[in-house]
Amino acid sequence: MSQPWVAAPRREVWVHGLIVLGRVLLTVSLLCATYFLIPTRRPGDGFGVGWLVLQLCVFVAIVAAQVPAIIRSKYPVLRAIEALAVLVPVYLLIFARIYVANSQNDPAGFSRTLDHITALYFTVTVFATVGFGDIVALTDSMRLLVTAQMLLNLVVLGLGIRLLTSAARRGIARRGGETDVGERDRPGF
Repeated sequence: MSQPWVAAPRREVWVHGLIVLGRVLLTVSLLCATYFLIPTRRPGDGFGVGWLVLQLCVFVAIVAAQVPAIIRSKYPVLRAIEALAVLVPVYLLIFARIYVANSQNDPAGFSRTLDHITALYFTVTVFATVGFGDIVALTDSMRLLVTAQMLLNLVVLGLGIRLLTSAARRGIARRGGETDVGERDRPGF
């Protein structure tokens, strides 16, 4: 049986929040360094559907591992925010990496050859549904890949956020139903 929840002092919450922020910044920095430093595939290695599927399976495994960690966390809402702040860059870097490799394999696949920066830029504009039009998929295979990203964006945003917030709510309920970080001052909680 869980013990009754006692509100943590504000200082403790702020310290924990700063630790979470530091972990997120470190993790995203390491992810970006990995993205820029690990060489891409050699031209001629093919489209890379297998790699995309493998990377997306790893992404799903990471999401699945985060749910129980959020539920067991002392601060489930902070843990859910941390998970989302890391999972979105992982997702974006997966697609950016695939776009770089495919652009190097087939330079005619996009309106310009993509390097690491332009591939990341293109991935973010597709994710944010901005689509400036300065970089465009020209071949059917690249159009299908971009379409797959658009559809998966909806899944990541809808299902991913729903899953993480549900886990945070379960974590709060596990602690006795008391409110979590940021909710104490709002009426109705």
